[in-house]
Amino acid sequence: MNEFSKPFNPDSTTEVKRLEMALEAACVGTWDYDPNTKIFRLCERFKSIFDYSFDNAVEIDIVLDRIHTDDRDHVRQRVEDSLENNPKEQFDVEFRVIDSKDEIRWINFKGQVQKNEKNQTSLIIGIALNVTVNALSKQNLALNEERFRNLIEEASIASCLFVGPELSIEIANDIMIGYWGKDKSVIGKPFFEAVPELKGQVFSKILSDIYENGQTFTATNMPAVLEVNGVLSEYYFDFTYKPLRNKKGEIYAIMDTAIDVTEKVLALKALEASEAKLKSVIATAPAAIGLFVGRELMIEMPNQTFIDIVGKGPDISGKTLREVMPELENQPYLQILDDVFTSGKMYQSFGTQVDIIKHGVMSNNFYNITYTPLRNADDEVYAILDIAIDVTEQIQAERQIEQSQQQLLDLFEKSPVGIAIIEKNDLVFTMANSFYGELVGRHPQEIIGKSLLEAIPELKGQGFDTLLREVVATGTPVKLKEVPVDIIRNGVAEKIYIDFMYQPKREIDSSVSGTLVVVTDMTEQVLARQKIQEAEISLRGAVELANLGTWQIDLATGILDYSPRLREWFGIEEHEIITIERGYEPIRESDRPRIKAAINKAISPDSDGIYDIEYVVEASKAGRQRILHAQGKTYFNEKAEPVKINGSVQDVTEQRQIQLSLEELVKERTAELEISNEDLGAINEEYITINEELAKSNDLLIRSNENLQQFAYIASHDLQEPLRKIQSFGDLLKKRYTNELGSGSEYLDRMQSAAKRMSSLIEDLLTFSRVSTKKDTTSAISLDKTIKAVLNDLELVIQETGAKIKVGELPVIQGDESQLGQLCQNLISNAIKFHKPGIAPVVEINSEIVYAQDWPLTFRPSKMAPVYHRINVIDNGIGFDTKYTDRIFQIFQRLHGKNEYAGTGIGLAICEKVASNHGGAITASSQVGVGSVFSVFFPV
Repeated sequence: MNEFSKPFNPDSTTEVKRLEMALEAACVGTWDYDPNTKIFRLCERFKSIFDYSFDNAVEIDIVLDRIHTDDRDHVRQRVEDSLENNPKEQFDVEFRVIDSKDEIRWINFKGQVQKNEKNQTSLIIGIALNVTVNALSKQNLALNEERFRNLIEEASIASCLFVGPELSIEIANDIMIGYWGKDKSVIGKPFFEAVPELKGQVFSKILSDIYENGQTFTATNMPAVLEVNGVLSEYYFDFTYKPLRNKKGEIYAIMDTAIDVTEKVLALKALEASEAKLKSVIATAPAAIGLFVGRELMIEMPNQTFIDIVGKGPDISGKTLREVMPELENQPYLQILDDVFTSGKMYQSFGTQVDIIKHGVMSNNFYNITYTPLRNADDEVYAILDIAIDVTEQIQAERQIEQSQQQLLDLFEKSPVGIAIIEKNDLVFTMANSFYGELVGRHPQEIIGKSLLEAIPELKGQGFDTLLREVVATGTPVKLKEVPVDIIRNGVAEKIYIDFMYQPKREIDSSVSGTLVVVTDMTEQVLARQKIQEAEISLRGAVELANLGTWQIDLATGILDYSPRLREWFGIEEHEIITIERGYEPIRESDRPRIKAAINKAISPDSDGIYDIEYVVEASKAGRQRILHAQGKTYFNEKAEPVKINGSVQDVTEQRQIQLSLEELVKERTAELEISNEDLGAINEEYITINEELAKSNDLLIRSNENLQQFAYIASHDLQEPLRKIQSFGDLLKKRYTNELGSGSEYLDRMQSAAKRMSSLIEDLLTFSRVSTKKDTTSAISLDKTIKAVLNDLELVIQETGAKIKVGELPVIQGDESQLGQLCQNLISNAIKFHKPGIAPVVEINSEIVYAQDWPLTFRPSKMAPVYHRINVIDNGIGFDTKYTDRIFQIFQRLHGKNEYAGTGIGLAICEKVASNHGGAITASSQVGVGSVFSVFFPV
């Protein structure tokens, strides 16, 4: 056989594409499942069939989770059975899923177990089909068949169904089986095998003829010989044989309905045979029967029931009704009987009360009464047949039911929840209590008699009408909680939250005729819970903002619950169970007795339940030493027994360290003052002498400052003026005599360069002089504003170098605005100037708080304080060797040649002088090729 004779070639792209197109056209999804890895692979059509966006390869439990909960275990078991019991057998299962519209889909899985070369199960390969239409058709067919069966089985007359020419009994109700004198075992058997005594009787021929001619056959008073209770007897029936046809018009069954008229036939025969037998029938009838003859209403042929009802003894026959029952004089029945006699029209009443004296006692029973006029051969009324049935118990039962219904309605009306009844057709309200009306903002009378969306139009689009129809269609109750509803009450649109239940309202025959609606307004509870949740979120935010840890002790179990931050402070893992002993481990041993005493005090019934203590967590156990301040509150039960302690913890390490630093500083100053006080008396006389010398020194200092100011003027004017002329004349020489100078122009360039450097040096010396001698003009300076001003001055340099400047939040300090501006400009310009070739400079400026005790002993600011602002200027420049750290802050010190980087070597000296003038200090750290960090410290 050549390759073209194969139905499918998996190596052919065309064949594979054709198969894909066929699967696509047939809406067939494909899948495979690896039981070893539990991975379920699927195609796009599979996702469409499930109406769910799966990944192409998922764990099987993800697929099983989409299956209806009632079918999930069955599908799982079918997969396991295919793998374990009979792997050769095809895997085939149908189940339900819920699609994106919350509607049920029926899916069919077919698959085959695959084996590897070791005969081990390696894969289940299969297809998926959407069989919803077929499944629903089957359900409808089964439902119709069930209804048909129920119709036959529950029919008030004998009914059965004979299927096929062999007349197999497919369905037969108990009445029919009773007629045959058989039991349920006849179901499924051929008719004449199940009821053999009918063979040879006319019925075989009748049924055979129906299959041939297709005509319905009806008979009345037909005799049939049947064996009932082991006795072969003749019975009489009215029956109909009706042929049933399939879609092709072919007869596939015969419907048999019959009424046993044996009694009627025999009764008619008996009636014809003897009037006495008629009297016997009347006498034994369960209803009261009697004749009232003539207008005087003479009682004749009363049966026993009639005699019992009248209650006047057995000898009432031949007496008038008035004579026997004088209590009827004040009741309407004698007049009614006279009217019947006159008009010749029958009278009927149902559940009518008749007051009768029975054996001397008045009774008030209820009867269904029929007065039938009897006519003679001349068509004249000669008597009235009275048939009365005692329905007292029935009436009383009905009244009890009505009373119960009324009580139920009263209960509904007074119920604290909304209750309504909505009919199946058009979803019309037939009942609504006042609470329901209040809930929807309408009076009940505005709702009753209207459809749901007519009465409450704002519910349109919210899905309640669809849900009600589903409840009616499926007969399944629905119960939902805290459902949001947009409603209009008193002309105002509101959003409320409700718990509601839709319960199918069933009739006696179990059919669903409507829905009982029970609604509870949960708006206050939901809004209250939302507020609590918002408060909890705010509280958590406050806890996070305050950098607090939270904790709880369950005093019954001895288990502690720590927040993640507190676990970190105590060095406890995330999922570690914390016992009281474990909670004590990181705490300094000397603090533990105090903590135990504080807890015992807090849980004492006569205490205020407050727990408040500070203790130390040791670094060896928690990774870092901390001083913690813990607070808590004890909660007691109704027996005044402590149940739990809830609380929070704050890390107060920094506060306590500042406090200790201040205390140490106070102690040092106190000691110094004590020593000074001892020497004060001795040196007081020396101060007088020194003050005289200081006065002379001040005069000299004043004259010196005046001289320096004069020098500054001379330097800025007289020294700069010759330099400016040198530069100007140099420019003229170059411009006019360039050709005549020849190589001499190089010397002219050097001269101008030297003059420029000399001018810059003089400017920097002047700045250094001003910083060293300037009077104190201290005020509150915002370093944010100072940095912005400096960056504005350096805008051109920043653009030329492509520098990126990052500025964090900077403090406000006490200082001189001009000096601080000079400090910031020198540090930032240096960070930009000393950048690596080809790499744009990046400069970051930030600040932080530091404590004096954290400084190295070699670091000494010009003014001692417990806390300082640290301003950092960080760059990514060329860096320097840290052995030159002290040198770079000295005047005229340079680490690079003037040809590499311009400058006079005075800038950082000015920065050191400004920091010192402000009671602080400056230092630097660096790494060659990485960058530098310059840090300036100012006292807080």
